[in-house]
Parts: sequence; structure tokens; C-alpha cells
Amino acid sequence: MTDQKIEELVRAVMADLGLVPGELSGGAPPAAAAREPAPPGATQAALGVTSPAFPPVAAQPSGELAISAPVVTLAEIGDRLDGVGRLVIQPGAVVTPAVRDELQRRKIALAYDRATSAKAPSGLRLVVFVHGSSAAPASLIPALQAEGIEVDVRTRECLIRGTDELGAELAGKAALGLIVSNFPAAALCLANRQRHLRAVWGIDPARLAADIASVGANLLVVDPARTGPFQWKQMVAQFCRLGPSECPAVLRERLA
Repeated sequence: MTDQKIEELVRAVMADLGLVPGELSGGAPPAAAAREPAPPGATQAALGVTSPAFPPVAAQPSGELAISAPVVTLAEIGDRLDGVGRLVIQPGAVVTPAVRDELQRRKIALAYDRATSAKAPSGLRLVVFVHGSSAAPASLIPALQAEGIEVDVRTRECLIRGTDELGAELAGKAALGLIVSNFPAAALCLANRQRHLRAVWGIDPARLAADIASVGANLLVVDPARTGPFQWKQMVAQFCRLGPSECPAVLRERLA
């Protein structure tokens, strides 16, 4: 799948979730998007448009460009990367592969705006299932609780029993689930057999928001043996800050 196709898919999913305006599916693109050469056969949805609800911020004299859009695409950036040394985005924003490739080509750093760091939704409940001897960083639970998240930790030797419990706990509730297991593939398959669970495997923090949005995930599977403590703590925090999300309409019949 080409970068352009991936970018189109990401924006379509985000539009369906209501995170970008409905104009993505039609209407005239803004001037910034029109200046970007369109590949043969490209559609307006593939090119994307600038969201009026999340206006980009102009490049600063320091060579820093701040973008406040929830989905950062080449169309959002336009032709404003000249002289930029760092691109600053909002916590939880989705950055398409095409943008990442362009930043790497230009040697531009990617950073998150810490001044407006997102908080988890008030009163969020996170049910944590620790499988067997899988180890979770000791600092994770206190850090989540400090953000006002109600954390319910359970340790089970049986992966099947644990996923069954999570299915019952999350059914029809505004809550999230976390599986900590050294057998992530099995955990993912078992969880997604449950009618009310939509699980994603946390591997790369940079891809997590797009993966969550693609299915409206309410369950995150993490393998601490394969992912460094800092990375997976970052993914869990990001998962909680995004909060419960709706399953995309196109998949609702099969997944919700």
C-alpha cells in the first residue's frame, strides 16, 4: 500500500470518528492543499484539507512549525517546511507515514506540545489484566492514578479467563482495558473473539493513535518483554488520554 493510500485511509477513518471535518469527502480544497501537486487519479479526500476547527500555526522565527490538527498530513503542512528544524504537534495527533518520510528526508525533528499536554477523561476506569509472571513497571499505576484514572488491576494465570473477564467488564461501558502479557498474539486473538472487545497490539507509540482510531479500540495489549518500559508506559498513557472511542460505522456491524 502506498503512502498516499495509507494517508487517505487514516483521514477517512478519522473523519468517520468525527475527529476531522466532514468536508474531507467533498468540496473544494483550500489554497494550501491546492498548491501541493496531486498524484494521478488522486481524490480530494486523499489530498486532505485543513481543518477550520484546528488551524495550523505559522512557523516561528526559531524555525519551529506548530500544527494543532488532530491528523497531520502533507496537505496540512503545505509548503511551510522550508527553514523549519522542528515540527510540533498536539499529544495524540496522528502523523501519516508520508509526513514522517518527508520529515526524515529534511532532517526535521518531531515533538509534542507539552504546554497543552492532554489529560485522560475525568473519571476514566482502566481494567488491567496482568497475565501470569508478566511484569508491569511499578511506576505505571501510580502515574495513571495521578491523572484521575480509576485503575483496577487483576492478575490471572489463564489468558482465556482473563479475556473473558475483560469482555464482561467493558461491555457497554465507558471504560478501557489493558492486557499485559508475554503472549501478545494469543491475547490479541482471544480478546477479539469477544463481542465487546476491540483490541490493538501496542508496538510503536507513533502508530498507536492511528491503530486505535481504525477500529475504535477499547483494549490495548502490551508485551513488556518486547517493548521497553518507557515506550509502553508512553503507549498506555496515550491510550488513556484518548479515552473510549466509537467503533467506525463501516465496521460496527462486525466489531461493535
